[in-house]
Amino acid sequence: MSSASPARNLRVVLVVLDAFAHRFVHPERTPNLWALRDEGGWAPSGGRSVLSASTYPNHATFATGTDPATHRILTGNVLVDGAFHPADEVGPACPTLFTRMRDAGRRAVAVFGDQKLVGVCGAREAAVHWPPDGVLPEGTPTGAFGYGADRAVVSALDTVEPERAELLVVQLDETDTARHLYGPDATEALEQAHATDAALGEVMERLRAHWSDTVVMVVSDHDNEAVSKGAVDLAAEASERGLDVLVDHDGTAALVVGDVARGDLLALPGVADAAALAPEHWLVWGEVGQQFGADWGLKGQHGSPRTAEQLAVVGGGHPEVAGLARRIAATPPPARAWAGFACELLGLDRPAA
Repeated sequence: MSSASPARNLRVVLVVLDAFAHRFVHPERTPNLWALRDEGGWAPSGGRSVLSASTYPNHATFATGTDPATHRILTGNVLVDGAFHPADEVGPACPTLFTRMRDAGRRAVAVFGDQKLVGVCGAREAAVHWPPDGVLPEGTPTGAFGYGADRAVVSALDTVEPERAELLVVQLDETDTARHLYGPDATEALEQAHATDAALGEVMERLRAHWSDTVVMVVSDHDNEAVSKGAVDLAAEASERGLDVLVDHDGTAALVVGDVARGDLLALPGVADAAALAPEHWLVWGEVGQQFGADWGLKGQHGSPRTAEQLAVVGGGHPEVAGLARRIAATPPPARAWAGFACELLGLDRPAA
């Protein structure tokens, strides 16, 4: 693939199945994903998320092709003027696929189950986005956490003329909810994975009329891990020890911001390891099962590097699919790679990672 010019008559479709485990792909459980894999290919060991291995940092990376140190969404909140603010209210700090498409006079469309992703991904810059301005229309079917149900996303596609899009981004949310509520590999989670695969099939059917022009990339943002009861309030623990830091809890990880030594972080209760994400920005995590912040009664969580595996499947009828399949089969694709692939296919300048 080359970034010199777009492949002729080509449409790129990026579908994010939230928290969908790569290992869930199976000919009986996920026949639509399996068919895409057979048509195109996959990364045998999956892709690799950015840290924190959670929804908003990875969606911002899908949208920008950059690491969190550049787009500045490192967890579910963003530090602005010394305080954390919701990531959807702040948005990414660098250009997105949507701004690149807009500036090139090209049509991008985005449809999200998690309405906050409109802001997280900068999708207001798309030609069309749903839900409008990140607010679910009254009467929209929702999952247990109040995000748009998979069937709502499929229905919304019929309102945004996806066949006219050169770039179409779709997110299906309900597998994430099931894995949080029941556990990463619970029967209910596997049943929801089957249902989400069926919704993916409905999305694909809406694209079949132009299948020979289509490259489909199906990914997930993170995996999920079982958690133990209880949680460490790391913000309180750091304060008690006199550390001048700010903390944002993120499931089985936490972001710690401040001038602090790694050794001081490892001395905090529940912390087993730490990684620097940016100057004075550390991600910490504990042993298997450790949660940070509050115990919400969930059976599964994400955030730590143990949840960094991503789904990575490509398909579609365009000749470019074969080359893309070979690339992801050869090297597990990092989350930032997908925006780069889209830019190459569409003839846009690649993001500066």
